[in-house]
Amino acid sequence: MMEDPRGKELTIALVDQAFRSRRPERIADQLSYLLHRYGTPHFMEWWERVALMLGGVMGHYLPSVVVPPIVARLRHETESLILPGEEEELQRYLAERRRASVRLNLNLLGEAILGEGEAARRLEAYLALLAREDVEYISVKVSSVFSQINLVAFRHTVERVKARLRVLYQQALRHRYRHPDGHLTPKFINLDMEEHRDLDLTVTAFREVLDEEEFVTLRAGVVLQAYLPESHRVQRALTAWAIERRRRGGAPIKLRIVKGANLAMERIEAAVHGWPQAPYTTKAEVDANFKRMIEYGCLPERAQAVHLGIASHNLFDVAHGLLLRAESEDESLSPIGGEGRTSSRDAALSDEARAELVRGRDFVEFEMLEGMANHQARAVQARAGGLLLYAPVVRAEDFHSAIAYLVRRLDENTAPDNFLRHVFGLEPGSPDWERERDRFLAAFDRVDEISDAPRQHQNRALESLSPTAVRAETQS
Repeated sequence: MMEDPRGKELTIALVDQAFRSRRPERIADQLSYLLHRYGTPHFMEWWERVALMLGGVMGHYLPSVVVPPIVARLRHETESLILPGEEEELQRYLAERRRASVRLNLNLLGEAILGEGEAARRLEAYLALLAREDVEYISVKVSSVFSQINLVAFRHTVERVKARLRVLYQQALRHRYRHPDGHLTPKFINLDMEEHRDLDLTVTAFREVLDEEEFVTLRAGVVLQAYLPESHRVQRALTAWAIERRRRGGAPIKLRIVKGANLAMERIEAAVHGWPQAPYTTKAEVDANFKRMIEYGCLPERAQAVHLGIASHNLFDVAHGLLLRAESEDESLSPIGGEGRTSSRDAALSDEARAELVRGRDFVEFEMLEGMANHQARAVQARAGGLLLYAPVVRAEDFHSAIAYLVRRLDENTAPDNFLRHVFGLEPGSPDWERERDRFLAAFDRVDEISDAPRQHQNRALESLSPTAVRAETQS
């Protein structure tokens, strides 16, 4: 598909425009229009192209007969990316992944929450996932459990979000997951990060709830996006807080470090309001901040209080993380002062701490997307000693709500500057390899010069009203 630009355009258009509808007539009409506009994609097999053309023609006459098999085919083709939410299929998939020693972070997909009724239903769905014996780890967006987010009423919104988080964290403590080696842990909840506006809200609610006595012993996590400059400031603040929490007998937290996957939305949001975009403007800056955050988090005294999830498909970043983790583990296993590191290292840790490292090197782990470059994921799992896959889940009746995820992943992962765009057939010494290597190395030169200050700020004393605002004031 990446070698067939028109085919990529058709695929994204089909997913985005045709399959959002629930009406076969609407889907058939849009299918015919898009095939006429783009033609059949060259990356498909000949029989698939013929079937698609026949579907476009016959759909006008028999939409209720032609369209359901096409939609079913789409869902079948995306099962490796988006897990089926039905009980039997999900149970079978989770069992297969457990046998392969692959851990899953389940993300329940659905429509944007517009009211408190929908938020309550999503909350119940999360609670049901946490109650399953075969589910260890889920991701939750605060915007999916509380619909009335209003950042002008910041403290009010924080308190309402905290009330929903307490319900989720209580369920996590109530239900334990049995790992393959037999040990039990509370279920793990990771707070996803979506829009830039949700950053302070999510982090504030996360910290304040985990500071409550009931949840001091609970491990939980939050995502930080490296494409936001202030994410590094937030990381430092969370690390200082988590170290102090550990001193009080609290459990470690986890930070999942990603580069960021909502860039198009952030650009549109900024353009509509006439603001600077919240993320960095260049990929080099994003890559540099990602490396800065990973290196900061891998130091042993920090990693023991703030476990790190390195989420990337870029093999250069994965290799960098593996080296940093090896250094961190070596220092953690060494006695204070570094003397006699080889002979005395076993005495440096308690049995409990050593067991935690052996169980899966929880201090620093690697994360990828389910269904993306599986050959690469298997290689990383073997080298890293484990892997956590971010896995969206959706039921058949809600499959249309997964369309936005599919479109975003297609667009993001086939972009020219994305590592996944070049990973298939990547060979050392090839032009693609050298370009990715040089891009990786160049980011280190930017680490000390990039800012960690927010790009969006306001000083009303220096601002003048926009022409639109002036007209509005005059008319009023």
